[in-house]
Amino acid sequence: MPTPRLSDELAQQAVDLLELHGNVTEAAMALGIPRNTFDSRLKSAKLRGFGTVTQKQQVMQGWSPAHDLTVAIPQPLVIRGTSSLYKDGELKLQWVKTKLSDQLAEAAMKAAISAFMDEIPPVKVSLAPLDYQNDIIPWIQIGDAHLGMLAYSAEIGENYDLKIAETEICAAISILIDELPMCERIVVNDLGDFTHYENFTGTTEASGHALDYDSRFPKMIKVYSRVMRFVIEKALSKAHHVDVIINQGNHSRTNDIWMAELLRVAYGHTERVHVLNNDSVFIAYRMGKTLVMTHHSDKCKPARLVNVMTSDYRKDYGETEFHYIDVGHVHHGMVMKEHPDIFVESFNHLASLDRWAHDSGYRNRKSITTILRSKTYGEVGRRVLPIQEIRDRLMNAKQSTPSEREVFTV
Repeated sequence: MPTPRLSDELAQQAVDLLELHGNVTEAAMALGIPRNTFDSRLKSAKLRGFGTVTQKQQVMQGWSPAHDLTVAIPQPLVIRGTSSLYKDGELKLQWVKTKLSDQLAEAAMKAAISAFMDEIPPVKVSLAPLDYQNDIIPWIQIGDAHLGMLAYSAEIGENYDLKIAETEICAAISILIDELPMCERIVVNDLGDFTHYENFTGTTEASGHALDYDSRFPKMIKVYSRVMRFVIEKALSKAHHVDVIINQGNHSRTNDIWMAELLRVAYGHTERVHVLNNDSVFIAYRMGKTLVMTHHSDKCKPARLVNVMTSDYRKDYGETEFHYIDVGHVHHGMVMKEHPDIFVESFNHLASLDRWAHDSGYRNRKSITTILRSKTYGEVGRRVLPIQEIRDRLMNAKQSTPSEREVFTV
């Protein structure tokens, strides 16, 4: 009479108890069965692929000598598949395909949501300002913030990391918004690349370029969530409505999509925060006689953006008098007039140069800008806040000490 097949429950129980007790004798005693019976269960379990949690994790990391997997890969990567070439029963070649752990990626997203909602879930906002004017809408132009980038002063002349970036960005936003009067609306325009990287490997997803990055991905997105919340809360203190534009950047595309959705969920109940759809890399905003289009400009260069505005938004273009295209990516201020009434402008940022940009000879003035745009008259003014003023104010408040580039003097 054939022996009954061992159930899945008993098979997993055998390998789990062996891991818990460390030897077969104690595991068998814990079950109250003879050692040879436990041995049989263990043998059957291993033949059918059952393993302990530790063993399963080792297999996911590429370690299973019984199956010719003898090179462990580092976390957060896990095995996606293998291809092995055997000749005369011996392994000759092997290809190991890897991917980022889905569990770690999910954990990072949960960490971002947790950080964003920390302490006051759901998000509470201040009461709407009672006294506001509605013709002029301030646009806070956040150039490529590159939050999470790492720079070393001995190499590029100044240090830059998560702590410095958070301090300087939040200080800049406070200065700019404190100077504004009460408004019906404020536009927060993230021109893309708010974060320097978008995955656990610190590489660009599109090209795989290795980046100089500070700390771990979960820590970076916690800071990112905290900074975005600070920006919006500060804007709500001066405006009845805050319109948020998050452009897709080549360093931050994945983060840009989930952050926009996170903000919609977090502030949807207030009816005062409006996060524009960023599924497209081109985003249009119409205010009276003024039309603004935003784009990171890593894909479509400034010279072609005029055609995009006049083609994709031809009705709104025809019905408006003042036309602006705001772009990021190039890290320096530039105005290009390629059409009689369309101004294409890029904006400076606050972040330091990374090693590649520094060694390639790129230089730019670091600043952040608020543009006052009228529904009736187009741009009517602007405030440019240079990094030197931000750092002077921080130093006066004893929050940070700016570093100076070393000069050899004889």
